[in-house]
Amino acid sequence: MAFGKLHVLLLHFPIALALAAALGDVLGAVWRKDFFRQAGFYCLLLAALAAIPTVIAGDMHMEAQHYLGSMHDLAETHEALGIATLCVLLAAAALRAVRRNRLARGWAVAYAVLIAAVVALTGLTGHWGGMLSFGRNYLSGLF
Repeated sequence: MAFGKLHVLLLHFPIALALAAALGDVLGAVWRKDFFRQAGFYCLLLAALAAIPTVIAGDMHMEAQHYLGSMHDLAETHEALGIATLCVLLAAAALRAVRRNRLARGWAVAYAVLIAAVVALTGLTGHWGGMLSFGRNYLSGLF
C-alpha cells in the first residue's frame, strides 16, 4: 500500500486536535482555568506533529491520482491550503513552546490570530478535500 493512501485516515487526528486546542484556549480564557490552557497546549503540539505526515501523505496521494482539468485545480487548492494550515499550525505551536505556554498581552494577541487562522484554514482545507472526495456540490443540499 502506498503511504499516500493513508492520507484519508491520518487527516482526522490533526483536525480534531487543532480544534480541541482552540476549544481549550477558549475555555481557559473564559473560565480562567490553567487545566484548559494546558490541555489546549498539548493538543496543539500533537496536532502540529500529526499534521506533518498528513500533509506528506496528501502530497503523495495527489501525485498518484493524476487529477485532470478542474479536479486538478481543486486538488492544487486543497494542497496549498493544507500546506498553509500546517505552516500556521507549526507557527502557533512554536510560539506557545518558545514562550513556555506563557503568553503576555502582545504574544497572546499574536497567538489568538494564529489559532483563529488554524481553525479557518482547517475548515477551508477540509471543504476542498471534501469536494475532491465527494464532488463539488457535496454541501449544496445543506444551504
